Amino acid sequence: MLDMDIINAAVANQNMSSEVAAQRRAANEARTKDTELNQEDFLTLMITQLKHQDPFKPMDPSQYVGQLAQFSSVSGLADMKKSLTALTDSLRGNQVLDGSALIGRTVMATGNGVYLPPAVEGQDRGPQGLVDVPAGTATVQLVVKDATGALVRTQALDNTRGLQPFAWDGTRDGGAPADEGRYRIEVIASVGGKNVSLETSVATLVNSVAIDPVSNSLVLETHPLGDLAMSDVKRVL
Repeated sequence: MLDMDIINAAVANQNMSSEVAAQRRAANEARTKDTELNQEDFLTLMITQLKHQDPFKPMDPSQYVGQLAQFSSVSGLADMKKSLTALTDSLRGNQVLDGSALIGRTVMATGNGVYLPPAVEGQDRGPQGLVDVPAGTATVQLVVKDATGALVRTQALDNTRGLQPFAWDGTRDGGAPADEGRYRIEVIASVGGKNVSLETSVATLVNSVAIDPVSNSLVLETHPLGDLAMSDVKRVL
């Protein structure tokens, strides 16, 4: 003869197992839609498991400990991500704020493009520049060309070793003033009997600053050199 109490308990356990299975499937579907499981969701799921576990086969307490540890790790990583995001946003703001002090200032940056402004009586039109002269240099010469590549001016520069400033006064080789506009410069040094082209830095005006969305670094929008990284700046005038 069948014991009805045992049968009823078995049916109840089966129904509860089905309910738990359905709840787990729902939780899995929700997790697929939203991969972030917050603390409230996790605790609700755990309480449901406790309510509907088989009293004859209770869940191993170590599984709860493992789940808690896993949730704590995930929750900690999520909090860390939020903190890092907030820190990044704050640093971005600080970079822009610090960089704004350069707006309207002239900086020396790596490049060879210069802009010659209109002639104003009593003012020096020549763009300023810097060049690092190597040891053993016999002569250093500045070469200025216009947008077409035509030679405009050549002039001798200081051949002393180290970082040396230079300036073009805005005149042509014959002494006549050059037209307003863009020019390209090159510094050629005679080192060990060979002519080498040296890297130049030229003066450029900072018009605005921004953050590069890829590198999260500060970018200076300048004239005439265009966008520059702070690492390109050699000197602030």
